[in-house]
Amino acid sequence: MLSRARGATAQDPALQQQGTIDERIGMLDDAGVQLQVLSLGSNVPYLEAEQDAVAAARVGNDAYAAIAREHQGRLGAFGSVPLPHVGAAIAEASRCLDVLGMFGIALGCSVGERTLDDPAFEPFWAELNRRRALVFLHPIFRTGDPHMRDYELARIAGACFEDTLAALRLLLSGVVDRNPAIRIIVPHFGGTLPVIYPRIARRGKGDLLKRLYYDTANGYGPALRCACEALGPERLMLGTDFPYIGSIKQNVDYVLEAGLPADTQQQILERTAAELLGLRQPA
Repeated sequence: MLSRARGATAQDPALQQQGTIDERIGMLDDAGVQLQVLSLGSNVPYLEAEQDAVAAARVGNDAYAAIAREHQGRLGAFGSVPLPHVGAAIAEASRCLDVLGMFGIALGCSVGERTLDDPAFEPFWAELNRRRALVFLHPIFRTGDPHMRDYELARIAGACFEDTLAALRLLLSGVVDRNPAIRIIVPHFGGTLPVIYPRIARRGKGDLLKRLYYDTANGYGPALRCACEALGPERLMLGTDFPYIGSIKQNVDYVLEAGLPADTQQQILERTAAELLGLRQPA
């Protein structure tokens, strides 16, 4: 199961739901979840000054790695990297994977005003491909577009469009083709991808969507059924966006209550994540 932390104030009711680490373990037990993988979510350390970006990435990675070590088998983490500084990002990714023992690397859906398929990032992708790395994307809640600044639209709708555009750019630009060993997880069913699947398929690109993986952070059963049909249950894994779209248990229960066959439920709740994270699957 995937979970993200986002920028929030101490008064944010959702943030207050996170509880202590011991309380979090209790939440996992209540939901029947063995392992939760943490990431910084939208709090990516993408800073203009390289030394600041490196320092920010190391602080977050060291903190999450310490939590994972203390609660091994129940909590894990994805590391963050100091993009757009490619050399430093490669070095920090290596530290995350080789020294800190993290499951993979978390990336924002964009890096400032640059897209993930920017040619300058090719060496970074090549290194992740060499390592057969697992990559988890997350929107950064872009608000530069004046059409997105009001009514919380960046969170209500903008984040899903970030998911959609990042996924399609990685596929259509050839980044995924050039780096086939990377496993990429896109959150929220890939944003609008299940709904706009016919538009993609009419251009002969529908099969590309099954080159990626997607988490189920959504909470709406009909949307989950649509994602299963468009993307395939073997490409879906449990995600919660905790604490922003309900409790951990609610995010598990909606998968169980969506009217899916038992084998599809098991694929989403167990098998896909176990395969990607290199875990022994439950009997």
